[in-house]
Amino acid sequence: MSSPSPVLHRVRIAENRDEPRLVPELAGLTGQPESEIEGLLLRAGQRLTDLLGHEQLPLRISSAGSVRIEGVAGLLRLSPQLELEIVPKFLDGTDADWRQDFFRAALLSKTGKLLPREHLRADFATRGDLTTLVGRTLAFLYWENHRRPLREYRSHIVHDYAVVGDLDPMGIVLPEADGFRQEQLVFDHVNSWNEVISSAASALLPEVQDGETLRQLLRVRQALAPQREVRSAQHRRLPNRYYHWQALYDLSVEVLNGFGMGYDERHLRAPGYVMVMWSTWQHLCELAMRIGLAPLEVHASPTFPLGMRNGKALMVTPDVAVGPRNAPTVLVDAKYRTRLKRRASVGNSDIYESLAFLRATGAEQMILLYPRPASEGAPLKPGDTRVFQTITVGGERIDALLVECRGIGAAQGFETFSRNLVSGIESAQSPSSSSHLPGS
Repeated sequence: MSSPSPVLHRVRIAENRDEPRLVPELAGLTGQPESEIEGLLLRAGQRLTDLLGHEQLPLRISSAGSVRIEGVAGLLRLSPQLELEIVPKFLDGTDADWRQDFFRAALLSKTGKLLPREHLRADFATRGDLTTLVGRTLAFLYWENHRRPLREYRSHIVHDYAVVGDLDPMGIVLPEADGFRQEQLVFDHVNSWNEVISSAASALLPEVQDGETLRQLLRVRQALAPQREVRSAQHRRLPNRYYHWQALYDLSVEVLNGFGMGYDERHLRAPGYVMVMWSTWQHLCELAMRIGLAPLEVHASPTFPLGMRNGKALMVTPDVAVGPRNAPTVLVDAKYRTRLKRRASVGNSDIYESLAFLRATGAEQMILLYPRPASEGAPLKPGDTRVFQTITVGGERIDALLVECRGIGAAQGFETFSRNLVSGIESAQSPSSSSHLPGS
């Protein structure tokens, strides 16, 4: 008689915020000693550190049992019994739509592009957790494209008396009972692309608690069978004739690779959904500016010479430069953390870095973009901005903007975010500055 599966407890915490007495709370839920809970947290933090290449643990535990997780958000599996749902600081965990915004941010930052259409609907987020949201999106994308199947040529060994393929010479002399052994070239759905999609659906099945989502994922797996099971995959560009499958393939790769965090214990494989928030924020800003400023030139992470170091060029790299590559008209840098006292403030290191960018490019104004924390108040329209600090050094100026992120997962939410963000950047530009957006 098999033992019952352990009850899964999921606790929600906020990124970059001290969660008082979290260790005793988790110990009370699971019935484990507090020392074991601390061990689970520290091991999870070490996995994150190794996986993300951090020099320090992104997790801190106080002597009183408080826990703080910095710079990382998502779903973090501690054990088969325990998960932490880490809400980004710019989203409100009490908002029913926060998961929808989070998952849209994950897709945008990891696949590097928008889904072809609005594939996330509001009801996706309200019916379950992040795994349900992923599962529903995966199934939705599959059924939207299944009438144009993802097929590929492959060699197939068959035994038949009707000769269609290339015969095995020995098989002609000594045919088997079922016929001649022959190799045929077939054009069907059994291929490396579909095996990634099928395996992603299988990886989600143990985690999905919503019955309808479970049924849809089983249908996807059945429709693609038979496929070889794979545990990890790499991003690949599909042939142009299958471009409409690219978003689903990219999502499936992310599921298999754990969205940055995998958990494997005694053959238990559960996808996690963990993002490094500063890079996610940078990618969102870059993509929003590309869309909002089209058809202007938008260069992501361009390099400019600032000076010399030991006889070699010293290069600096802002996040975004708009205009000609050798003479950009606008510089924008995405920043994630402000120096907090009573009011948000730009850290000195960000000021020094911005001045280096301005000097290297000859521009006169730098725009810094910070996500607006949910603690600032009720949500604004996605992408709405507010200048919270202006720094001037001689003729150079740095403007720091808070940007509203909530709502990007709604219908047309990211397009609205992009449009309002670009409008806010234009409004923040100094009238006397030569670094204006072309046409503004």
